[in-house]
Amino acid sequence: MEATAHRTQIYLTAEQYVFLCNQAEKKSLSIAEIIRQLINEKMPKDKDYENNPLFHLGEKRLAMGRRRGSLNHNDYVYRGKR
Repeated sequence: MEATAHRTQIYLTAEQYVFLCNQAEKKSLSIAEIIRQLINEKMPKDKDYENNPLFHLGEKRLAMGRRRGSLNHNDYVYRGKR
């Protein structure tokens, strides 16, 4: 466990508690460790962002061949209709 760990308290349903107890017994780990592992599985990793095209939009310039496109974008999108 990390030195900067924080203590917390949660309420579980009976079904959740039984599930955690079974997992802890099966893997010979504490319930706390099972919860930490489950959280770590759901947390996004750095590699999740590497190939996401949304985060690479600004890397290459996008040209539509129109001057002042950012200022006149409504005219281009709506073709002058307002």
